[in-house]
Amino acid sequence: MRRVRFCAFLTSLLLATSAFAAESWQSIQQQAPGQPVWFNAWGGDEAVNRYLDWVSGEMKTHYAVNLKIVHLADAADAVKRIQTEHAAGRSSNGSVDLLWVNGENFRNLKAANLLLTGWAQTLPNWRYVDTRKPVTEDFAIPTDGA
Repeated sequence: MRRVRFCAFLTSLLLATSAFAAESWQSIQQQAPGQPVWFNAWGGDEAVNRYLDWVSGEMKTHYAVNLKIVHLADAADAVKRIQTEHAAGRSSNGSVDLLWVNGENFRNLKAANLLLTGWAQTLPNWRYVDTRKPVTEDFAIPTDGA
């Protein structure tokens, strides 16, 4: 279960802006204090909800980032919002910064070309990811660093 949660968390990082990929981690850290981050996640598991609340507090304490958890009944609702915003021409400052998705929603976002790829491996903590485990695919689809 931990592996599934970890893979889902990595997948939740899919919606970073293209500016993220171009910036250094140090630059991102300098810009982070005071910034809100809207993290959309399925809210149907109390243990996961408690964990996300803990993460939110840690982000505030250590990085001064306001991680706002949006508990969803269905992650597909956030996918629809992303698709609607994209169709309306909104390519930045959308209503979803991070999204914890399952394989089907990942597939739908990737098929619509709504994921930034190639950035996951640039994160400082990527060195701790056991790539022998299934973290480079989701729903049998290569994540391509998304």
